[in-house]
Amino acid sequence: MNDLRFALRATEAHSIPTRHNQPAPSSNPMNHPRLNPPPFAIIAALLFSVAYSMSAAPAPLGAFPFKRDGQLLLVEASINKSAAVLFVVDSGASHTVFDPKFAKELSLKVESAPSTTGNGAGDVAKSVAPPAVMTLNGVKVELAEPWVIDLSKVPIPSSVKGLVGAELFKKYVVRMDPVRSTFSVFDPASYHYEAGGASIPLLVEGDKLFLEATLEVPAGKTVTHKLRIDTGIESSVNDEIVKQSAEVRSSTLGGGLGEDFKSYSGVFTSVKIGPYLVRHVWGPGGPRPAIGMELLRRFIITFDAPHGRLYLEPTAALAEPVPTPPPN
Repeated sequence: MNDLRFALRATEAHSIPTRHNQPAPSSNPMNHPRLNPPPFAIIAALLFSVAYSMSAAPAPLGAFPFKRDGQLLLVEASINKSAAVLFVVDSGASHTVFDPKFAKELSLKVESAPSTTGNGAGDVAKSVAPPAVMTLNGVKVELAEPWVIDLSKVPIPSSVKGLVGAELFKKYVVRMDPVRSTFSVFDPASYHYEAGGASIPLLVEGDKLFLEATLEVPAGKTVTHKLRIDTGIESSVNDEIVKQSAEVRSSTLGGGLGEDFKSYSGVFTSVKIGPYLVRHVWGPGGPRPAIGMELLRRFIITFDAPHGRLYLEPTAALAEPVPTPPPN
């Protein structure tokens, strides 16, 4: 497991059961030590009715709540009118992903396909499923080619059946609000942003979403790099340039699809996204530059991929320090 993920969880009172230590799963997909909320349908109805009551704000097509596993975001989704199950929202996933056991439960005809890659080392075996429809509290997302990948070794709750991928973010305007713990989805044809946050370019390249950030490492030296926006990782900024930091330590990276590998972590003197600056940012030095939930969680973010804009509204979390990883 990524040492930064461990650091984020070190202060918690108890750990989440994973696929390796979980008792037989309950029939309730939300029956989880950290997940004891009121029924999702009630929460979602309340969110939809009050989240955007201001007259100037556009009305969402729908809203759905999320729960946290560490920094990751868990939502309920149904596939082709199935019962609702848990998914992780992963903007870094090019396609929505089903675990093979879940695909079998759905009686999907799965075909082999070329491998892909993840946050870890090496290739990741995958298959593809036929087109499907994913529903998130009434919001429908057409999945042209869902991927089927074994998630059993990924450090997520064993009740999670898949990953909500880039299709959601490419089709709709999506507002991620960590203060209200909700996603709201808007029609891009009529959407106009009114909330007053900073607007920066959202770069869409195929099925991948990127932003540009200014990285200071070591102190006094800055570079601007393109980072993949990945809500499916818990770290802050992943970039090999952190090796130039004055404070570097060996680390085990990965913690997702692919194999863990030995590398290093270090301190960015600062990370600047639009007008917002975060100082003393511990981050991994992996080979695929990305920005993860340790920084993204500090903002209410509106993803407007159809118009190529990303809107950032800072929350009180912006002032929180980035955790230091424990000694390796």
